[in-house]
Amino acid sequence: RKWTEETTLMSLENCKLTYFDLTGGRAESIRLALTIGEIKFEDNRIQFPQWPETKPSTPWGSLPVLELSDGSVIAQQRAILRFVGKQTGLYPADPLQAARVDELFDVFEDCQ
Repeated sequence: RKWTEETTLMSLENCKLTYFDLTGGRAESIRLALTIGEIKFEDNRIQFPQWPETKPSTPWGSLPVLELSDGSVIAQQRAILRFVGKQTGLYPADPLQAARVDELFDVFEDCQ
């Protein structure tokens, strides 16, 4: 199957974002990007007591995790955010502008 932008957008539609039931946190920027990009998604918020049961099913033993409608799974907050940004037109195509966005991501990470 040839992977195209249209295929990716179709698999992004109705995706499932899993993170803890927190206001804010690492998944908030992803929720905002999906919303601004007008992508319908399931906001799967798990309770802390569920974490020990859920953790082994995650790629890196951490959250957030984004499951696409085709079953593909993407982990790590910035990787998910870049993916959503690229697929919705929120992330720059120009390499220098993209580097500036990545620079800000890293600054925000340092501040956490």
